[in-house]
Amino acid sequence: MHKVPTLSQVKAIHYKIIREQGQIYIPLPKTKEVSIESILIGVNQVVFGEVLYKTLCDKAVYILDNIQASQAFPDGNKRVALATFEFFLFINGSSLYNVSQTEKKRFMLNLARHRVSREYAIECCIKGLKR
Repeated sequence: MHKVPTLSQVKAIHYKIIREQGQIYIPLPKTKEVSIESILIGVNQVVFGEVLYKTLCDKAVYILDNIQASQAFPDGNKRVALATFEFFLFINGSSLYNVSQTEKKRFMLNLARHRVSREYAIECCIKGLKR
């Protein structure tokens, strides 16, 4: 089992991102907290006795894709998804080596626009961890 960010940590990531960019912070609505919590719980989901997302990158991309797709936050969903993805890797002792923020943002946008598949995203994550 991998360590998973808490709802409080994801909310703190959102707050930091919004404030650092000089935007007006609007908190995650209580009605949307369940959406984020279910994503976080789903990371280590077991189906028919088997872990659904087996590798670190499977889980990281699950977080990335589902947080951005949830549109739970009033603003910054893609930025929060990317930061939570990176935080997940960090708390599990890893990171994307030598991958620029520009590359990460471009990749996030391509994933959000369905220009890359989840499988391709996982492959890219694996390659990024090995750089």
